[in-house]
Amino acid sequence: MNANKRLILGIILFGSIWGGLEALGIEAMRTANFHPSSPILALIAILLLASARMVFPRAGTTILIALVAAGFKFLSLPSVYFCQLCAVLLTGVVFDLTFTLAERKGWIERLVTLGVVGLVASYINYLAFAFSEAYLFFNPYWTERGVAGLLRWVYTDGSYAAALSFFGIMIGVGLGRRLAPRFLRWQNLKEKAYARGLILTSLGFWLLGLVLYS
Repeated sequence: MNANKRLILGIILFGSIWGGLEALGIEAMRTANFHPSSPILALIAILLLASARMVFPRAGTTILIALVAAGFKFLSLPSVYFCQLCAVLLTGVVFDLTFTLAERKGWIERLVTLGVVGLVASYINYLAFAFSEAYLFFNPYWTERGVAGLLRWVYTDGSYAAALSFFGIMIGVGLGRRLAPRFLRWQNLKEKAYARGLILTSLGFWLLGLVLYS
């Protein structure tokens, strides 16, 4: 299997898993009446994106995974809100830039610096999302909060997400490093079975999303 095919299948797989797990998380938190929910969704995102980046260590892959996950929401949700798609895409962009910088600086080699990378990236993601929704896309739900209200949201929900991301990125990177050689070994042993397995797994998570979002 050539590298491009492996990369495309991997992007589809991780994007589908992200979309499916987010759908499962949203439904579980809604059933349990758990709030705030966004920090848990942020944790799911960084776990998946950090793992994927170790398996496919190439700049831009995180954004492409986010595109798949955003498409998952677009096709699965009965009522699509732009802010939901924006949140996924923005997360992909922020963490792609973060991972690329961290890899070049060697920050992913030490647990403490890796955790700080996740924490800072999470705050940046929350700030970028809140202020882009309020003052770039003029979403009334966010604009009406004003600057003080937006900063308060970042300080509260964003701090929960940042704390979870501090540990989430460590777990995700560790998991990805363990998965990377297995992905390579699986594709070399049985190329067709590997491709079919990734496609069927991806379809399974899309089906999960369709069931939970319907």
